[in-house]
Amino acid sequence: MRGNPRQDAPENVSGPISTKPAKPHAEPVETERVSTHPKPKVLMGEVAGPRGQEIGQEIGQQRDAFRAFMLRNHLSPTGWARDAGIQPSEVLAFLTGQSRSITPDSLEKLARAAGCAPEDLFR
Repeated sequence: MRGNPRQDAPENVSGPISTKPAKPHAEPVETERVSTHPKPKVLMGEVAGPRGQEIGQEIGQQRDAFRAFMLRNHLSPTGWARDAGIQPSEVLAFLTGQSRSITPDSLEKLARAAGCAPEDLFR
């Protein structure tokens, strides 16, 4: 350390310690991407199945009907799943849109715990 920080700068030091010249700033050069691998957008289009608008709307309607059933019967997703003997994450994933459906076996268990038929869950 050079001197006491509470005092002014020492008299023998003048200017910055390093006097290296500044480097010139180069502009980025745009080049066309050449690769043997497909772009992610193309790759995902090949992997993902077709997603029609009608399918998405139908799943959304099922999700809304399922949520309405829960509200009508005063059911919480975690408590209802626990009573049915299934993982609460399965119900929560369907309600939040992370899962597109609930397995038929789980639907039967949920319906049995609610005291209704499985098809009544989506009315």
